[in-house]
Formats: sequence, structure tokens, C-alpha cells
Amino acid sequence: MKFYISDISFKSFSSTFSTEVYSLQTVSFLSKQWEGVVSSTPALNFNEEDDDFDRDDLNCYVLYVHQHDKFINFLGGYLEYREKEDRKQRLDKLRLHMRMYIREDATIITEWLIYAFERGVKELDIRPKMLVDPTQRLLRLSERPEQFYDDWDFYRLPWLAFANAKSLTSLNLECVGVPDHIGFLDIQSQGLLFPSLKTLSFTTVWFYDDQVLFSVLRECPSLEYLSLTECSLGNSKCYVPCSSLKSLEVKYCWLQDLRVDEAKNLESFTFVSRPPPDSICRKVILNKAFNLKNINICVDYLWEFSLLGCHHALEATINTQYVFHFDFFDGCMNAKVSVKAYLAIILVWELLDKEWLSSYSTHFPRLMSFLKQFSCCRVIYIYNQDVQALIVPKNYRKMTSFPPLPQCSIVHVRMPNPPTVESRDYMELVDSLQWIAPSACISIRQVDVEQHRNQVDLRAWPAYD
Repeated sequence: MKFYISDISFKSFSSTFSTEVYSLQTVSFLSKQWEGVVSSTPALNFNEEDDDFDRDDLNCYVLYVHQHDKFINFLGGYLEYREKEDRKQRLDKLRLHMRMYIREDATIITEWLIYAFERGVKELDIRPKMLVDPTQRLLRLSERPEQFYDDWDFYRLPWLAFANAKSLTSLNLECVGVPDHIGFLDIQSQGLLFPSLKTLSFTTVWFYDDQVLFSVLRECPSLEYLSLTECSLGNSKCYVPCSSLKSLEVKYCWLQDLRVDEAKNLESFTFVSRPPPDSICRKVILNKAFNLKNINICVDYLWEFSLLGCHHALEATINTQYVFHFDFFDGCMNAKVSVKAYLAIILVWELLDKEWLSSYSTHFPRLMSFLKQFSCCRVIYIYNQDVQALIVPKNYRKMTSFPPLPQCSIVHVRMPNPPTVESRDYMELVDSLQWIAPSACISIRQVDVEQHRNQVDLRAWPAYD
């Protein structure tokens, strides 16, 4: 059965279909963008997008607006029909893709959201795209944010409409504006907004300030997958406190500071910066990520990257021209991490384990392989418990062609109880370190390892100053 939008009579439509099954197999207007607009209950799919739609062809603006008006009228009429006939029938999925958005469309979008949440919708996909290129609009807003309030081009997410989103498991939002956390105050008394949400995706989304995303994530205790693509986050700071999170993807966002805390279940992390000349990030911190197995980072310049905990089977691909400061705390020597960093601070469990001698035969080969991953570093800090764990046997040195840190200029060894100067252990440690890094100056000092660990841990907290 085939209908055309211009021919639809909602009165006759309601008499054609039963109240138990609403099926519109094909809705078409001039082209295929109307195919499959509405699928049978309990899933609704409204898709205005068209492969032939040219966003830059302003000569067709009048035609696009005319077609869009028909689409909006259809949404309004069909919503009215369902509200009268479906008697609160279950709705599992709602997908609304619009090829253009004007301010007057906000009302019908919000009405559909309220309708879906009242019927326990589980999967929601909303994409009210703008007629202009949304990424260019975000770029202009990031450069001159004061214009954001005067020239609203995004659909503003109405938090009050989400008060009944308790059953939502998947939320995909594109080309929307997310207002500040003050909007939560009126609905927090009703409990968490998204207690069942597992998948959350933001694409070309404008967040009012840094704390908006933080506030949203606090409402998602079950979240496992988070994706941010081409988003603008206040003054470019992002704090992700989510212990349930398993996968985090951040791509092409206007971002200078990314911190992930309490990431004990995080398995995969991807960060891709914007193209040059914006391929610069000041800070990325992953804290308590003891289950982290995969890292993929692509950015030209990164001032600080802190990996505070990881899985022993970690494989990290860090494609960057330059990292100034790399922290590898609470890691493992089996981890595969290769990074072009100027300065590296290394604290691995094997060098703090008093029982390392039980694996003496494999310890030094593993240590050499691990240190070679930092061969590009100029300055290296190594935390160590037992002086013998860093004294490489001379017979092993003879079997090794090249030292692991040939380019290093300074090696700092930090220990809770370092050997006294001029003692035999001290001399052997210095000799071993000079073989490990033949061009480096050697420094050995006493530190409180736990105190340093706590100081590093505090850096993962948000910096909204």
C-alpha cells in the first residue's frame, strides 16, 4: 500500500488502520525520502532525509521549506491520531530524522518526546538537522559563544520532557543544544533521569557549559557506551565520572581538557582530535582504568596524557607528533604502550612488588622490552621498590645488542628506601642505569610512593576554575 503525503487524510487514515496495528509501508513525496516513514507498532521511524538533498543549494530553499512544512504537518496529524486511538499502547523505538530544522519545529518534536516517554520508549534517535552545515555553525559559536543565545539554530533539549524517561536504554542525539544543569532542579526529586540507559551518543551537540555533560552522566548509573562526535562543550573541558562505562569515544570535538574518573570497567578508549590547525589538546587523564585494554589516540599535539591504571593486556595506539608529559601510573610491564613523549613518569606494579624475585628469569627481559617503548623520551621518572629490580645483570647486558633508552637525557629513580650514596647497591644501581640510558644524567631520591600516587589521583578531578 502506498500513500503520498499530499494526499493523506488523517480522518480516513484513522478509519483504515486498526487501533492495534498501525502500518504505513511507504510514504512518499517526490522522492524516496518518505519510504518507511512509519513502521508498525511498537517502532516508529520518521525520516525526512534524502540522498539528493543539497544543503548548500540555497536556490532550492523555498522548495525545501515547502516539503519540510508538509513533513511537520504529517508529524502533527499522525501524533494527534495516535493520541486519540492508541490508548497508551507500548512504544519501544522512536526515530526522528529531519533534513532541516526551524524554531517553530520545537513544539512538535517535544510533543513526540513526551508521547514516547509516556509509553515507555526504550530506544530514541532524534536528529533535527539545520539547513546550514551544523559543524560550521558550531565552529562559529565556539569562536563567538555570546551569539549562541541571540541566534538559536539548534533544537533545545527540554529536560522536563525527560522526566518519564525511566525505561530508556539507548539515546542518540544529533544537532541539538543541551541547556545547563539548572534544568535538572525541577525533576531531580523524581529520582535519576536515566536509570536504565546503557548507550548514549551525542553528535554535533552544543553543551551550554562544562558541567552539563557531567550532570547528565550523573543521571546514568548503568551507562556502558558513550560517544561524543563534533560536540562543543562550554569552555572545552570534559569530565566523565562513570564507573559503569565500558567504551568511550571522543572524536572531532572542540576540547582541550578530557578527564575520565572511576573508570574501573572501561575497556576501550578512543580520542581523535579535530583536523589541523585545531589538532591540539592540553590534557587527557584516564583514572582508575584497571580494566582498560584498548587505547586509540590521534592528535598532533598533546601536552599531558595520564594513564592511571590499565589491564595487563593493554594495547595502546597513540598517533601523535608530540606529547610533552606522559604519566603511566599503576600499569603493568606487559602493557603495549608506545608514545612520542618528552617526559614520562612510570610506576608499574612489577617494580613495586616485593616478590619480583620469584620471576627473576623473566623479569629483566620484560623490563627491557617495556622500557624500549619509551625510547623517544628525553626525561624519565621510574618508581621502584627494591634496588635489585633495576640492577640488570652484566651477563644479560652482554646478550643485549642495544640499551633500551639511548636518547634519554635524564633518568630519575624514586624509591621509598634508596641505597646510601657510595654503598655497593648504589654504585651497582648507577652503573645499571647508565647502561640502560648511556647518555643520561642519573638522579636517585627518596619519595613516599603512596603520597605521589594520591597527588596524581587528584588530578583526575574536574577543574572548573
